[in-house]
Amino acid sequence: MELNVKTLYLIGGIVTVASAGAALLTWYHHRNAPGLRAWAAALLLTVLGALILRVRIAQADLAPVLAADMMIVAGFAAMWLSLRFANQGRTDLVRLIAIAVGISAAFLALFVVLRALGVGRQAASIPFSLLLGLLGLASAWEIRRGRHKDDLHSRLPAALAFAGLGIARVVRAGVLGCEVVHILPPGAAAATHPYTLYATIVFTVVVTYGLVMMANEQAGRREAMQFAGQ
Repeated sequence: MELNVKTLYLIGGIVTVASAGAALLTWYHHRNAPGLRAWAAALLLTVLGALILRVRIAQADLAPVLAADMMIVAGFAAMWLSLRFANQGRTDLVRLIAIAVGISAAFLALFVVLRALGVGRQAASIPFSLLLGLLGLASAWEIRRGRHKDDLHSRLPAALAFAGLGIARVVRAGVLGCEVVHILPPGAAAATHPYTLYATIVFTVVVTYGLVMMANEQAGRREAMQFAGQ
C-alpha cells in the first residue's frame, strides 16, 4: 500500500485539531481527569508548530523549523510531566513549565551538536523524533504507574497507545540515524516516513480515546460512590 505524505499531513492536521477539541471538551466536564488538559495543550502546540512550518518564508530558513519543533517537544514534555506530577501528588505548574522548556532547550542543544558534526538537514529531525518517542514512552509508563492510585481499567489502552506513539517516533529517529551513518541506503528514511507518520496519526486518535475513557470511568465511579452514599 502506497501512502501519500502530503495527504497524511493534511489528515494528521485534521485529526490533531479534532483530538485537541475532544480532549478539551472532555476536560471541561471532568476537570480532575488525568492528562486531558496537558494532552490538549500538546496537540494545540503541534497544530501551532505545523502552521509555523506552513507559513515560513524561505525553504532553507531553519529558524521557523526549530521554533515549531521546540514548541511540539515542549508540549509533549508537559504531557509527561503532568502525568508524573499527578502520580506524585504535586501541582507545581511553574516547575512543570520550567522543566518542559528545559527539555525543549535540550532539543536545541542536540540540534547544535549534530549540526556541528555535519549531519546536515537531518540535524533537527533526529533529536525531534527521538525526544518525542522517549516522551511518549515515558507518558505510557506514567499512565500505567498511576493505576495504583485509582485502578482505572482504561489506563491500559491509553498506556499502550502512548507506547505505540513513542515506538513510532523512535523508529523514525532510528531510520534517520542509520541513514546518516550509512547503515541504511539513501532514501530509506523517505521510504519509511509515510508509515511512521500513519502510525503516529492512528495512535494520536487512540491516545485521545484512551484518555477520554479514563475520564468517563473516573466520573462513573465517582457518581456510583455518591449514589451509594445516599
